[in-house]
Amino acid sequence: MMKIRFSFLLCLLSLLLPGACMRSFDVEVTAVPKLYLQCCPAPGDTTLLQLNRTIPVGSEYDGSLFLDSARIRFLVNGNGYRPERADETTGDFPPGSWYVAAPIRPGDVVSVEAHVEGLNPVSATTVIPFEAPLFTWKCSLDSVRVTFYDDPGTEDWYGLGVYCERTIVNQDNGRIESVQRGMLKPLSGAKDTWWHSVSRNYVDIPFDGWAFGYVRSMIRVWPDTGFSGEMVTLQMPTSESFTWYAGNYAQHDRFKVRLYRVTREFFRYGITLDHMRNNELAEASLAPASFAFTNVTGGVGILSGWTVRETDWFEGM
Repeated sequence: MMKIRFSFLLCLLSLLLPGACMRSFDVEVTAVPKLYLQCCPAPGDTTLLQLNRTIPVGSEYDGSLFLDSARIRFLVNGNGYRPERADETTGDFPPGSWYVAAPIRPGDVVSVEAHVEGLNPVSATTVIPFEAPLFTWKCSLDSVRVTFYDDPGTEDWYGLGVYCERTIVNQDNGRIESVQRGMLKPLSGAKDTWWHSVSRNYVDIPFDGWAFGYVRSMIRVWPDTGFSGEMVTLQMPTSESFTWYAGNYAQHDRFKVRLYRVTREFFRYGITLDHMRNNELAEASLAPASFAFTNVTGGVGILSGWTVRETDWFEGM
C-alpha cells in the first residue's frame, strides 16, 4: 500500500516539474438553461416526479426551486395519466413537485414528456424491471447477507439495504421524542489508495424510494457481470447513521432487509452521483471531471424504474 501511494505522489510531483508537457485548449461553457427531470417509478399506485431548470455557470436565478408551470405527459404502456402538483398538504411529496396516481407493474413501459415555456422540451422512457428475487438473509447491526438465484442469461443489477425505524422515548415521562427512519449506512470493504477504491465491484447510491440524493438512505448496487454461478450471496458491512439523544432516553429499533432490482440507467446514474461525491482529484484539477449520465432527451436528469422485495419487520439484531 505504501509503495502504491509513494508512486502516485511521484506522478503528481512530476506534473509540477519544469519541462512538463503542457497543452492549451479552449473550454466552452454552455449558457443555455435546460430542464432537469427526476422520476423513479416502481410497482404501486403513486409516482413522484420532480422538474427543475438548470442554472448555467455565471448566471443568476432567484425563482422557485421547482417550476411554477409545466405541461407534463405521463404514460404507462401508452396510456396517459394526469400529474398533480404537490403542495404543503400533499404528505410526503415536496411542495412544487408533481405526483401521478397510475397503476404500475413489473414489465411496464413508462414515458414522461415535459414542456416549459422558454426551454427545450424533454422526454425519457424506462422499463420497470422484473420483481426482485426471493432471498434468504442474515442480519446484524454491523452486517447483512442475502442469498438468491440470478439468471445468468440476463443482465441484472441488484441493490441491498437495511431499513431502520428508530423510536426515541423519554424515560422520565414515557413520551415519544422522535421517530427516525432511514437506511443503515453501507461501509466500504474495499482497500483504498489515497481517495480512490481500486477493488470495488459495487456503487453506493443515495436513494430513498422516491428520488436520488438523500444521503441518509444509501443502498449498495452490484451488476451481475461479476457473479459466478446461479446462486449469489451478497454481503455488506453496515453502521448506524441516526441521531443519538443525551440523557434519560431509550431507543427502540425495528428493521427490514431490502433487495432491489434496478435498471441499467439507475446504476449508471448512481455512478455519476458517486463520482460527484468522491472525486477529490477532479476538484483539485488532477483528474478528469466527473462522469456524467442522463437518459433524458433534450435536457438532463433521470427516469428509471426499479423493484424491491423486503422482509417483514424484525427486532433484536
